[in-house]
Amino acid sequence: MKKLLIGLGAVFGAILVVVAAAIAYFSVTGNALDKESQAYVDSAVPAIALHWSQDELTRRASAEFTRAVKDDDLVKLLSVFRRDLGDLRKYEGSTGDAFISLTTQNGKVITANYVASAEFENASATIHVKLIKHGEGWQILGFHVNSRAFLDH
Repeated sequence: MKKLLIGLGAVFGAILVVVAAAIAYFSVTGNALDKESQAYVDSAVPAIALHWSQDELTRRASAEFTRAVKDDDLVKLLSVFRRDLGDLRKYEGSTGDAFISLTTQNGKVITANYVASAEFENASATIHVKLIKHGEGWQILGFHVNSRAFLDH
């Protein structure tokens, strides 16, 4: 009985060490991912929203984004943003976090969700940006713009 308890204690101790190491790894990695993903958003959003550039958005778009959004729809959407909001006047930064998920189907997937605030010629807006990390680089997975200016049309 004593050997069984010692064996169970050793297994439990080993599990605790593995869990503690995983928590430490994800804490350090998570903070680094938060910083780099936020820096990416804070450079991408102003570049896209300055004149609502399709080139700037598609250059940063992930393969998942380009499969989901047709070019014609993107052109129409950006023209609505251009018409209703106008050009970017003041970018106020973003807030958000990066996430790591591990699944048997997809393996390790790193994503990030941010909300950016900005002032445009005609109204203010919040921009929700979802990122995905492929290899060493971040790409846009989702890009949603909300503004009261859209309610007037």
